[in-house]
Amino acid sequence: MLEALLGLLLLISTVALLTDYLLPAAHTNQQQLLSNRDLIWARQMDDEKALLSDNYSAAKASGRLLNELSKLVPLDFDNKNLRHNRQAADGAVNQYPMARLTDGWSASTGDALAGRPRLFVINTVLDNSIIEFLQKGIGWLPIAKEVRPDSLIFGHIDTDVVPQQALQKKSN
Repeated sequence: MLEALLGLLLLISTVALLTDYLLPAAHTNQQQLLSNRDLIWARQMDDEKALLSDNYSAAKASGRLLNELSKLVPLDFDNKNLRHNRQAADGAVNQYPMARLTDGWSASTGDALAGRPRLFVINTVLDNSIIEFLQKGIGWLPIAKEVRPDSLIFGHIDTDVVPQQALQKKSN
């Protein structure tokens, strides 16, 4: 029993003596963790402390597909959307490496919101003056009101369902 008390007393005294070193180290680690998290989730990316890459398998696979699709239609999908924190300039090991996929493919303007999906909607080719003329001709029939150009709109993308705050410019 005496040995246990002496051991406990030794442990308590060691912790008390090292408190000057342990508490600041814990605080420093907590601050580093918080700053790395803020860096990764910041709205504006700090180029000196973080970088974007496409070094993951989904980006490589989608990059090959998008390169082929870009030959057919103009696309502006960026595969460099893996944000991660850089190594410190002094070569110190980052104890809290973090990464996240940014949402660079989301449309941030009304034009992009309607224009991007429109590239992939097949019936967009029916949105022309000849088809509209045929719709007007058939639409005068009482049983074909739904065929009129103001009712049946080929290639229409409804952008009103997207909240306005989602259309504000986002940064990686």
